Amino acid sequence: MDQQVAAESAWRNFFELCLLKRVPSRKFLILFREFEATTSRPLASTPESLTRALLDAGHIGPNVDPRLAHYLEALLDAKEVDSISLLIATARITQRDNAKNLALASLGVGDTSTSSVQVIILKLLTRKIVDGAIEQDTELLAFLVELLPWITQNPSSMTLGFLVSATLGCTVAQEVLPTAKAKKFKTALGQCLTPMINNLSSTNIQLASILSYAQKQYDLNEEGLANSADPMNVLGGVDLGVLPFQDGVVDNINTRAGLYIYLNAAGDITTLVIDLILASFDILANAMYRAEPPQTITILRSFLVNKLPIFLGNYTAIIFPPLSIETCISQALLRVDPAAFPSFSQMFDFSSKNSMVSEARQEFLFACALHQLIPEGSIEGLLGDVPMQSLPASGRYMKNELVTQCTSNPMRIEELIGELDNMEGNAGEIAGALIEIITTLCSNNDTMTLKCICNCLIRRSATLDTISLFCSPETILQPLCQLLDNWQEHEDQVENQPVYDEFGSVLLLVSVIRHRFELDLSGLGMLDQTLFTSQYFRVACESRLIDSLSLHENDLLGGWIRGLFEAEGINDELMSTCKPAEFHLLVATLFDQSIKACQAKVLTLEALKGGFEYLLEPFLLPSLAAGLIWFAHTLWSTSSTSTQVDTLLPALHTLIKPPSMSVDSAAIHSAVLSTVAQPLDQALNHTQRQHKNRVDINPLLETLRPHMTSHRQKAAALTELESWASTPSYGLVSALPSMIRGLILWCLANGNLSPPNYTHRLLLHTQNILGSKATLKILLDELMTQATQHGPNAQDVETTFDIIITMLIAPQPSHHRLTLLDALRTHYADINDLSKTDIPRANMLARLHRRAEAFAATSTTVLNANNEMNIDLSTAGQGMMLHDSQGMPATDIDDVLAHTEGQIASGDFLGGVGLGSGMEL
Repeated sequence: MDQQVAAESAWRNFFELCLLKRVPSRKFLILFREFEATTSRPLASTPESLTRALLDAGHIGPNVDPRLAHYLEALLDAKEVDSISLLIATARITQRDNAKNLALASLGVGDTSTSSVQVIILKLLTRKIVDGAIEQDTELLAFLVELLPWITQNPSSMTLGFLVSATLGCTVAQEVLPTAKAKKFKTALGQCLTPMINNLSSTNIQLASILSYAQKQYDLNEEGLANSADPMNVLGGVDLGVLPFQDGVVDNINTRAGLYIYLNAAGDITTLVIDLILASFDILANAMYRAEPPQTITILRSFLVNKLPIFLGNYTAIIFPPLSIETCISQALLRVDPAAFPSFSQMFDFSSKNSMVSEARQEFLFACALHQLIPEGSIEGLLGDVPMQSLPASGRYMKNELVTQCTSNPMRIEELIGELDNMEGNAGEIAGALIEIITTLCSNNDTMTLKCICNCLIRRSATLDTISLFCSPETILQPLCQLLDNWQEHEDQVENQPVYDEFGSVLLLVSVIRHRFELDLSGLGMLDQTLFTSQYFRVACESRLIDSLSLHENDLLGGWIRGLFEAEGINDELMSTCKPAEFHLLVATLFDQSIKACQAKVLTLEALKGGFEYLLEPFLLPSLAAGLIWFAHTLWSTSSTSTQVDTLLPALHTLIKPPSMSVDSAAIHSAVLSTVAQPLDQALNHTQRQHKNRVDINPLLETLRPHMTSHRQKAAALTELESWASTPSYGLVSALPSMIRGLILWCLANGNLSPPNYTHRLLLHTQNILGSKATLKILLDELMTQATQHGPNAQDVETTFDIIITMLIAPQPSHHRLTLLDALRTHYADINDLSKTDIPRANMLARLHRRAEAFAATSTTVLNANNEMNIDLSTAGQGMMLHDSQGMPATDIDDVLAHTEGQIASGDFLGGVGLGSGMEL
């Protein structure tokens, strides 16, 4: 036993060291085999020891290092560990550590009673089972024996639900379960499935349907479920084995028709329209008062002017005289905050901070006139002043006409991109035309024209926010990624530099979009790891061992080293032998070998810097998007005694802060820095802490600072976290009730106050840090406080109910597996016990649950209708785009770790351990 404990300790130290050094997956596999060869107890032969070492090594506080999953996947792919044995070991350890896992779940980590590492293991193994990991009946039955107690303990776990559905859908299960061989297991399995189906039916109807059908198909219930009238059996005679266990199976489907039906069913359309207009102005005012970044205020203005009139146009036909859209607009404008949206005479108060939103009222009115919601002549009366603008001279755009104009005159495309910044109401048609043009150019392989569009969008990246109001970023990325994955050179191509130029422009636009909207790989549809784009965003920022390169790749690497550092330079012959995709995948290795050569005195520092200057040419500049991430990774691995920084920092100065650049190069260079600024800033700050006396780091940080806000940040800024933590009494626990009270006061003032200081980030970060259950407790405590102070039926309490219920059912990021509404349902299940000790709280819980369920049943379609509105007003201030899938299992490891990566980034930064990057960690 002591020998086993010692072996586990040694392996745990090995994993921790690999994580600390951020060892790439391929190198980790080599080190794993070497270490295993030196130990007297091979870990792969004892799955429980492996699992225990992984569980212990992977946790950083309540979080988990995301690189650990890459290591585990590498071990599974290399068959160093058996999938089924690993899952059985995980199940046994979970049962032994149930108390610990419940504590982790209370912090909002993982599923109901599984830690983050265990959840990751289950999701990985679910994918392996779907891919055919279970090959024999003995494996299936052994797996079921270990799985049944786990299901019994966690009947509401979606992670386990997907694992069970994948298992029951595999070929071996379809062959074995109907036979007498599995008779002993069928009753027990049916008894476990019934509570799981009941629990999941309220959280994931598609998954519950699949499990219910499996129960019927395999006759897993002795009471004859197959003949019952269970409404969950909705799959009829579909063959479970062919059901695709992908995101599409489990997503909530929110159709345009559903939204249309819901909104038309509203009894008071005029109130709906007035409230929507008023809410749009209130959110814009709140962003101004909170001093949100200009890009946030701009996108909110664009929503108000370019998106909202289109939406309101759907109601002109169902508002009957004497009421009209104009009447609704008039009543809404009477209630907007005059301090945020001043009259004409007040607009000349230059001490005001609202210069960005001061013209929002007349911009909105002229956009409504453009869309024929109101006559132009009524604008002066609605505005209360003589307007200072007019309808656009070109009138209302039509998408098809714009496409025709751009087809005959490609120069028109750049003009239209510039017009996306205009607050006139035409942005929707422009965005639609651009998407159609980009898709057509990609399908026709017209890369020359496409390069011009990409460069224009890169230079004006803020226009991507406006485009995202009318289509998801994935809509733009799909044709671009397909073009990169299937790049075809033109037959009449004479020179190769234009090929690099065009390829790099498309690739850089894809990188900019992915970074700006913080999309994971599954969001880009990068499921096939053999495709270039999938490889690029996974491994392009990692250097490769020379021994792992093919002969062709070795030749290419040698050619680029000679081209950069020898007299022959970069010529057309070199580029003709190396495809652009091959070059971009070699950049990190090229940097690694060059830095090592300089450290070994094979290259002088001046020669190194001179060679790197070649990469600042416009046709090679996009390669720095991956190369600079490699620098960030490498800086994280340095220590206070490391001399490597003496080479890394001067090289970075050459690449980040060049003395001079052409206009074209400067625009591309700025776009590259926007995609890497955050991870580089974190790595340089880490290096500065290690080397306090260096004076060459601050200039780099100053150069990166303007690019730090180039993405739609979902996370709270450090200053926000500090302000919440410093709230009197209990810090974050007090900050959320304080914000709720501000909303209550504002509501009860009947619109006579400016919108309160509100950000949805506070609710989301409270949930991230304290967990869904603890956040629900804070909300319920505030509800009880209001009831105690004012009486259970007072107006204050009713207002609090409305605020809290809206928070409960508001859309949440996909990584929140236990949502606030789920936490409410779980808490309500224990209401009988609560009623024995606290009747008033039990009554309030019952009222909250009943109202929340009723609200969710009627409002889910509207709140999640991202196809129609594409942006959620309550979270638009922090750029929370609602394009994420809610389904499981994830089809990509980066999707599995989306939530973990977000949490660990700040922890690694503060601890100097890891790196949060725009690419694979």
